Amino acid sequence: MNLKQTKFSAAVPVVANERLAADTFKITLDAPGFAPLVKPGQFALLRLPGRLDPLCGRPFAVYDADPASGRVEMIYLVVGKMTRILSDAAAGDTVELIGPSGNGWEVISGGAQRFPGDRLIMVAGGVGQTPFLLLARQFAQYRAQGKSAPDLTLLYGARGSERMPPLGDFARCGVEVITATEDGSAGYKGFVTDLIPRAAAGAESAVVAACGPKPMLRAVFHQASGLSLPCWTSLESPMSCGLGICFGCVVEYRTDEGKWDYRRTCQDGPIFDAYRLKWD
Repeated sequence: MNLKQTKFSAAVPVVANERLAADTFKITLDAPGFAPLVKPGQFALLRLPGRLDPLCGRPFAVYDADPASGRVEMIYLVVGKMTRILSDAAAGDTVELIGPSGNGWEVISGGAQRFPGDRLIMVAGGVGQTPFLLLARQFAQYRAQGKSAPDLTLLYGARGSERMPPLGDFARCGVEVITATEDGSAGYKGFVTDLIPRAAAGAESAVVAACGPKPMLRAVFHQASGLSLPCWTSLESPMSCGLGICFGCVVEYRTDEGKWDYRRTCQDGPIFDAYRLKWD
């Protein structure tokens, strides 16, 4: 994305900022000029106004956006200075909101009739569930309108139950939610990627979409490729600027000619065909 493509940029008030799980927060913003612009899978930049440290904003996937109320929600992990400060934000504070940015899930869901499968398996870890809720709602709307839409399954994994955020929003959209924890404290004991073959069983043409830490995405890709399933990933590559200027979020990408090139996650993604990325 270049600066001329920015659709919205303004300071907006914080409505709420709540802890969901260990080091996991959800911030709600009052942004009626932003909410109608968001497409499923896009991200936005948040910046702390009046601060030079940290100077740059940080990108966050848009979890929810309601054009009727103007409320916008983002879920984030506390991992550095920016997110530590953000976790202290309270109702009435303001943050700078810039975006929305990115290609979004339209690469696979431009219309219900064009979705290339009868089941969508969404695999998430960390805050990887965040780019999926609006997509689930889009397909739920298609279904309510009598249009064809895939069956939806969310596989969510965490190290332990203390890091498991609420997932009821997905269940309310008709999504089958299956959880896994490495220590067995909730759901299946093991890695969330172990559940992919089971989730794909019985589907005529399942599609896998994933978001989360890179080791998980690598494992998702290997599971999907072993099952000959299409696989799309929403990358969480570190974005220093989120505007395509710094080239800090480049990934290796296979072109149509079969050659390796580079793509900027913030400008060309964050969603990519996993078969075009270099994992090993």
